[in-house]
Amino acid sequence: MTKLTFWRHGAAHIKIRTKLLLLILTVGALCMTLFRFLWHRKWDAYYFLAEHIPSGLQVIPMPDSHFWEHLIDEAQKYDVPESEDEKDAVKAIEPFFSLADKYTSIAIYGLEDGLYRTSCFPEAMLWSEPFNTFFQMTYRWIDEDVNQNYERAVKFKNGYASVMVSFYHSSFFLVPYAVFCLFLCVALFLSVILFFVGKKLKAVVRLKDSILKMSAGDLTAAVPRAGHDEIGVLALELDGLRAALRENLLHEQEMHKSNQELIAALSHDLRTPLTILKGYLEIVRLNRSPALQTDYISRCLKKAEDIQEMTDRMFEYALVFEENGPSADSLRLLDVPLAFFLETLKEHADFLSLAGFEAKLCFPDPNDVPTAAAIADASMLKRIFNNLFSNILKYANKKETVLITASVSQTLFISLKNKLKTEQDEIESTKIGLKSVRKMMERMDGTLSVTIEGDFFEAGLHFPLSSKD
Repeated sequence: MTKLTFWRHGAAHIKIRTKLLLLILTVGALCMTLFRFLWHRKWDAYYFLAEHIPSGLQVIPMPDSHFWEHLIDEAQKYDVPESEDEKDAVKAIEPFFSLADKYTSIAIYGLEDGLYRTSCFPEAMLWSEPFNTFFQMTYRWIDEDVNQNYERAVKFKNGYASVMVSFYHSSFFLVPYAVFCLFLCVALFLSVILFFVGKKLKAVVRLKDSILKMSAGDLTAAVPRAGHDEIGVLALELDGLRAALRENLLHEQEMHKSNQELIAALSHDLRTPLTILKGYLEIVRLNRSPALQTDYISRCLKKAEDIQEMTDRMFEYALVFEENGPSADSLRLLDVPLAFFLETLKEHADFLSLAGFEAKLCFPDPNDVPTAAAIADASMLKRIFNNLFSNILKYANKKETVLITASVSQTLFISLKNKLKTEQDEIESTKIGLKSVRKMMERMDGTLSVTIEGDFFEAGLHFPLSSKD
């Protein structure tokens, strides 16, 4: 990390009041330096304007360049009063002061004793109130820079006297110039401070807008960053709160959706064995196959046991829809022999036949793979096959053969293939059955593949084989 980067990183964490204090001191020093620079160059500005502004405008008054020549010539026509108390002598010399314009002051002093004799004050300096008060305040502030004072020994009719001349022409530039420099520096100072404060206020306004969006239910828009000071920390924490609220809301929505799927899955899983049970009982009631009644009654009892087991383990359905599912041990994963799969499939195939379907079984000879077994949960297997065969009963075309195949290679693969009805009733628009099967297969480290080619539908189940095989 470079020194500049380190400085910026450290400065970003300074508190707002400290930043404001440092900014006031820094900008104040810069503005004072700027004022001193502008005031130091005041005469440059004065003569620049005096030279470049047309004389006819008389914006910047200038002394008469031949003033002293006229003054020396006129002085020889008048007597200097012996003292300021000689009223007649003072009045007699008053025409001499007509040489001074309204921006010039002339004062006469004794050459030997240095005592005051008489004088004239510049007419332009006699401003009326209230401007005179402001002018006098500013004038006193810059007095040493405004007056252009000159003193000479001038020969009068009755002898020499000391004449002091003060030119105030520059005062009518320097006073406004001083006010302009002061205004410029103060405006620059306030602009920087207000810019800093405005920037922080904008950050507060953005936080306010973000809070209003959150209160309106919009939790997607991130809270804008605002540095690393107090406002920045507030923005960061507010954004964290927004993200946490959004995550909780999404989790709540997901839980609500999972509960709906759970109810639909329970209804779907319970409906399938009840339908089969009802079918077998209907056959027994009608006495269509007396020789098989004992077998049908046994199957009815088996389905009733399945329903009872399903109701006893209803809480396990919630695990199917949880994002983090149970482990293999909690699912009771065991080595299920191939014979169990084949027997379960044969039982469902028999029921399909009773329902009017033609089912074709393509199974391997158990004698060829006597030790073949897959890792699965027996109760989940029953629900999986109940869901798949329930879909066949609802959506399969009875005129086409249902192909049920099983094979053993790297995995135990079971396939159920049937042709769909030409006009399907929208009975299971949510497809909760297939979704339940997919999630249950994933819990057992297996997979479900669904293939639709034209009117043919195929569901393939891949079960991992037991390591004992």
